Amino acid sequence: MKMKQKRTAILSIFAISFWLWIGLANAAAAASVNEKENQQMAGILYAYTNVTSDTGEEIQKKKIFLPLRKTDVHLEVFAGIVKATVTQEFTNDTTNALEAIYVFPLPSKAAVTDMVLKVGDRIIRSVIKERQEAKKTYEAAKAAGKKTALLEQERPNIFTTSVANFLPGETVEISLSYMEPVEYQTGIYTINFPMVVGQRYIPISSSDLRASPSAADSGTTHEDIHVPDANRLNPPLLHPNLDSQHRLSLNANITGIPVKTIVSTTHAIDIEEISSGENEEKYRVSPLKDVVVPDSDFNMKVYLKEMDSPQLSYIYSRKETEAYGMVTVFPPVSEGDPHSSPFALPRDVIFLIDTSGSMSGMSIGQAKAGLLLCLKMLRPEDHFTIVRFASDYSYFSPDLKPAAPGNIEDAKHYINGLIANGGTEMQRALQYVLGIPKNHGSMKMIVFLTDGAVGNEDSLIRLLSNHLGQSRLFTFGIGSAPNEYLMRKMAEIGRGQSRFIHSHEDIGEVMANFFKTLDSPVLTDISLEWRDAAGNRVSNMEFYPNPCPDVYYQRPLQVFIKHPESAGGELILSGLLGGKTVEYRYGIDAQQFRQSQRVDAVDRVFGKAKIKELMYRHIRANSNEERELLRQEIIDVSLHHQVLSKFTARVAVEERITRNPDGELDTVKVNVPLPKGWDPAKFHATASDMFLWLIVGVLLIAAALIDLGVRRFINSR
Repeated sequence: MKMKQKRTAILSIFAISFWLWIGLANAAAAASVNEKENQQMAGILYAYTNVTSDTGEEIQKKKIFLPLRKTDVHLEVFAGIVKATVTQEFTNDTTNALEAIYVFPLPSKAAVTDMVLKVGDRIIRSVIKERQEAKKTYEAAKAAGKKTALLEQERPNIFTTSVANFLPGETVEISLSYMEPVEYQTGIYTINFPMVVGQRYIPISSSDLRASPSAADSGTTHEDIHVPDANRLNPPLLHPNLDSQHRLSLNANITGIPVKTIVSTTHAIDIEEISSGENEEKYRVSPLKDVVVPDSDFNMKVYLKEMDSPQLSYIYSRKETEAYGMVTVFPPVSEGDPHSSPFALPRDVIFLIDTSGSMSGMSIGQAKAGLLLCLKMLRPEDHFTIVRFASDYSYFSPDLKPAAPGNIEDAKHYINGLIANGGTEMQRALQYVLGIPKNHGSMKMIVFLTDGAVGNEDSLIRLLSNHLGQSRLFTFGIGSAPNEYLMRKMAEIGRGQSRFIHSHEDIGEVMANFFKTLDSPVLTDISLEWRDAAGNRVSNMEFYPNPCPDVYYQRPLQVFIKHPESAGGELILSGLLGGKTVEYRYGIDAQQFRQSQRVDAVDRVFGKAKIKELMYRHIRANSNEERELLRQEIIDVSLHHQVLSKFTARVAVEERITRNPDGELDTVKVNVPLPKGWDPAKFHATASDMFLWLIVGVLLIAAALIDLGVRRFINSR
């Protein structure tokens, strides 16, 4: 009898192991199929495409859709503003009516002001509505067989266009317009246009956090990592071996700017001087290739001729009884004493580096090179450590080490050994870094190198807002398509600066500028006041960002102001520079006010800046009631200024019915390529961590069952 029980126990153990193995194999196969479906939905529109492996072996034939054929981008750069038009062309070569959905990026500071649907010579204009109302309008029009288009904002730098009911053989165009302020530092304008959304990693669930001691210690909660719109962030991927045939053309006109030279840190460019006169210069810039594969950001720097820097630049527009202005102020920060700068204190520097799969290839090389150069910023009185993260995090040292030559050499060896692979569990690493105590009398600094390819921006913003304290945070965006919104927002919260290292960027120059910033004075605790022409304080002036950010070396203060329309006035800026209170007055008399550059729709850029501030408050809100009040205020500002927000959308509907409501309608999501330089093999490991956690969990259960069976078998002998 005992022998029979032993035999039964052994058979049970093998049966459990076998079925666990089968289950894992099936799960892996299903994951593989889903991944292939995501990757291989691309090629020539509605055709059978031979999909082959890297060795040339045919995997399968697949019918695919690709409605997006081209994107045209036109930029007008003048007076510190970029006005842009982006046109997306969709073509239907199938036998059914189509709905196309395309997830794409725009600059995070872009104030999206319009969307137009074009069908042949017909133009259908959009209206802006509360988002759910706009979606209902779109769905009703789609069901009724009317041509319709919808534009939504997922993040300040991620948008979705949907266009429905374009018929077989038809081509439709979606044209959208936006404005944004030009980024400026002394003598250089920087213009950036993103072309592809890098896949956003979604953090593991709270149950996984509880299962992981290191995660549990981080203090992260389910609410912190919840990403309710995760399924809207990542468009389906194009297989690396296939060509989407989607091409992008871009041209930028630069007008009225004293240009010394124009360079691109991402693309080879063609520069054409259109006209040159005493008062105006105009240049047209475009990539040398007429069309490009949209797999990386386009970045351009305009170096200005040497001339006296203005103390103040003011452009404005009028709306009803209000004046809206974009004010760029150049306070003489360099006059302060650098020894009284907050960075003159001994520094406790924590270098936080992203080593996840999306950082593989060129990106990790850039990050490591930047980090090695960063070690040169350390002074003998400083302390430092390095923290790396991917699916987990680890460190060079758990304690801050003195910046002694031996420790720096050890750190170089540590950096050179870093590799990129795995998920992007940024929040746990950031939580750990924020908890590292600083030394008495020191300034704590965090230098963060990452592509920012995560979807839980809100929880990261809350974490920084609640726990950063007096520490300073500087971000370096790495790679061909970094998450510009997150990089800028984190640096803004950390009262630091954001910088971006592009594919052809001189890393040495970027880091040299960073070091110069740390060795220069900083204007802090800034307040603004506007006085009218009679010298009376304007109490109802509204400006953003509020409070004003600190002003660093070679960087101006840029604010967006609303004030009662008047014939002039005076802007008074005060703050702390070198430990002393300073005040600067910038007057605009009646003549100057009339001669100030007037730019239509500056009120839209003001509206965008106000929405940005309200969204920050919405993210940090502690109650549903507060969040709802802020949501409604954001909607009101969005509708008033006709600027898109997360809670509004633009919808266009053609009244004529073009599709039989009972006829077929195919929905197609547009596939996008991986950003240039991303390693597909390592990237897919990034996105598969949840599956790996599942495998680990099941294997642990299997091991426990086998162990239990073996123990019973031994005890029964």
